[in-house]
Amino acid sequence: MKNALLFAALLLPTVALAEDRVANAAATAEKPATAEQAAPPAAKAPVDCKNALGVSRVLEVDTTAGGEYGEQYMHPRPLLEKGEVVITFDDGPHPEFTPQILVALAAECTKATFFYVGRMIKNFPDMARQVQAEGHTVGTHTYTHRNLGGTSMGQAEQQIESTFNVAEATLPNGVAPFFRFPYLSDPQRVRDYLAKRNIAVFGIDVDSFDWRVRTPEKVMHNVFSGLDKKGGGIILFHDIHANTAKSIPAVLAELKKRSYKVVHLVPKSRLEAVAAAEPTQVAPRRRAHRHRRAR
Repeated sequence: MKNALLFAALLLPTVALAEDRVANAAATAEKPATAEQAAPPAAKAPVDCKNALGVSRVLEVDTTAGGEYGEQYMHPRPLLEKGEVVITFDDGPHPEFTPQILVALAAECTKATFFYVGRMIKNFPDMARQVQAEGHTVGTHTYTHRNLGGTSMGQAEQQIESTFNVAEATLPNGVAPFFRFPYLSDPQRVRDYLAKRNIAVFGIDVDSFDWRVRTPEKVMHNVFSGLDKKGGGIILFHDIHANTAKSIPAVLAELKKRSYKVVHLVPKSRLEAVAAAEPTQVAPRRRAHRHRRAR
């Protein structure tokens, strides 16, 4: 409980910075992309996966009645064994940094789960399709990175469903019924709604804090300090930062060196989309209503 309260205290002062970060990324996305940015990564030569990090197993996730994963939940569904990790990225796709991350993942023959913002998918549909074409799983993260702890239920549903709609319309294989709350701010009423929609909620176990550190070395330190304590888990990155893109090759190499096993999450069933209008305005800045739970 003490660690949980400390985490919450540390999180609150950083929310304003996080909202500025996402707003800046969204503003960049709304500018017309250059031809170089809009193009998907060039075709790559075949990779010898024999000595690569790879994927230890593919885990089919049954999202019937929802399900909650990650250490902040009181009764999370079983997911990983000791020494296993799930690599996740939030907030993209980004025209510059996502391709670099895809190259690094492909070089190690491994897979990740991307929780994408609806507005970013709409602005960079080719990049979103490229992520899926390379075998990664795409879930969602609201339309404008809105803190759902500070919205009405109607606004929350609009943020969630409009993102599923744009993702379904963009991705040839559809979107996974996987969701992550911005800022991990997850009011019970919204979690109950997602459960009724058969959508799983993914928290985190290890935070890279890549949005607030200035060097790839700091990202590495944060990841492996967390893994040393937890022995594995769901790792959070953001594919909208240069430092993240620069750090991923070294992170993957170190995961391999330390014999961590990557688990690739895939959904057992397709999402059933429902009609929803897209939000028309950027959300005002709000502090997160985040409460860690004792396990």
